[in-house]
Amino acid sequence: MPRLVPLPTRPPAANVANVANVALDLDQAWNLYDRQAHFVADDHLFAMFLGGVGSGKSHALTAWVVRRALANPGAIGALLGRTSVDLQAILIPAFFDRLQECQDVTGVNLVRDYDKGNAKVTLCNGCQVYFRPYNRIAKLRGLTLTFAAADEVEWSEAEPEEVWSVLTGRLRGRGPLPGLAFATSPNGLRGITRRFVDAQRHYITARGQGDAAGVKTWGRFYTVTATSFANPFLPTHFFDSLRSMSKRRYQQEVEGKVLRPSHTVLQLEARHMIPWRWQDHPTLPRVYGIDWGGGAHHVAIMCQVEASGRWVVADELILDDAPRGTFQDRLQKWIDGHGTTPPTLLAADRAAPFENQVLQTRYRTTPLRWMETKEDQGIVRGLELMRDLMDPCEGQPLLVFSDKLAQTVTGQTAPIIPAMRGYCYHLDAEGQPTTRPRKDNVNDHAMDALRYIIMAGATDPRLHGGHRLFAPQSGNGWKPEAAQAVGRSDRQVT
Repeated sequence: MPRLVPLPTRPPAANVANVANVALDLDQAWNLYDRQAHFVADDHLFAMFLGGVGSGKSHALTAWVVRRALANPGAIGALLGRTSVDLQAILIPAFFDRLQECQDVTGVNLVRDYDKGNAKVTLCNGCQVYFRPYNRIAKLRGLTLTFAAADEVEWSEAEPEEVWSVLTGRLRGRGPLPGLAFATSPNGLRGITRRFVDAQRHYITARGQGDAAGVKTWGRFYTVTATSFANPFLPTHFFDSLRSMSKRRYQQEVEGKVLRPSHTVLQLEARHMIPWRWQDHPTLPRVYGIDWGGGAHHVAIMCQVEASGRWVVADELILDDAPRGTFQDRLQKWIDGHGTTPPTLLAADRAAPFENQVLQTRYRTTPLRWMETKEDQGIVRGLELMRDLMDPCEGQPLLVFSDKLAQTVTGQTAPIIPAMRGYCYHLDAEGQPTTRPRKDNVNDHAMDALRYIIMAGATDPRLHGGHRLFAPQSGNGWKPEAAQAVGRSDRQVT
């Protein structure tokens, strides 16, 4: 609940004057650092705060919403989160924190009414702000808004282009300071981020050509970029936890760079292949990932884990054109053949609950993690964890592959090595890779099996040299060859 005292029905004139000052004295009210202040104080129609993890995106976005609400008396605005959970846990508390900070400075409670049931707040100037998730963006089509702000739009289940089209279509309300703002970490040169990058390029071109109409059109866009290091309020130990990220994720989520997308999901290099026979390491912990097929495409992956936290994909089992019962029998014999000690961890998809129960009964002392929820099953999150292990920001790869594994596809289902090379992203209408891997029923099954076990063991420090993996955002992953940061112009802070 917000920490606010009751507001008088009609605030004294002096308090009303203080309310006007809140919208101007940003540093005093909200303790913004320079890049946040640039974003919040800007008057462009379209604005984006493109920042690394911990750069204060939600802080800046909620401050932007409060400022627009104060500047648009009687208008309707919206604060949008990826999901209802994001709204309740992050954005709504942050929004009321900004209001509380205004009250601490002015002595005025800006809230006239908070209708929790309808998820909206009415400020003392009559402006209403709705709190809505945009993962089901079609439900926002009934609103008429003067301003709106969406958080982490590049890391949502919603299609970014649909989010853009729906929100710009809702921006029909009147007010002296309309606007649409986004705060997000980049997710490759795609989606709304790409729209802002393209707008910047068009603006620079229009200026160079003396195109007044182009300057007016593209001059409505404004971008502020910030790395995680730009936030002076983060403790030093926060940055130590980021070192488990992959180089790409570090560039993207910490440095806030916009990276060119790649067609291939993961990049398998020579350094990832090592001489290894699982028979030579009988005492190492063994972890298994299992992808149950229907009548075909059954896959299991076995990894051996060294004390340093390095995972070696050491063996695999692939069975096509067979019922699950046959695969279950083969699977148990295969697991038992790896040694006399029980497996350390088993992970499987949620498509075969009966088979998973049978497996748990057989290996009672081994934890069996089912990918029970959509978050557990999340492809993008798991792929990003795999990338973190294969290409850590510092040091050698922590996910490697035995050179004894099959190198070619001989049946319906690809073994893990050729699957790694063949696993690609869907392409959009322009031939650009999207954030969704292509499910071709050949390369995806082995990748799923490996992803399950990576996700299942991510929070177990025994399997990662004494620490846990740094969880990625609930978003998308990639693997590029080159990076391209948002450029600089005299209209943008970078």
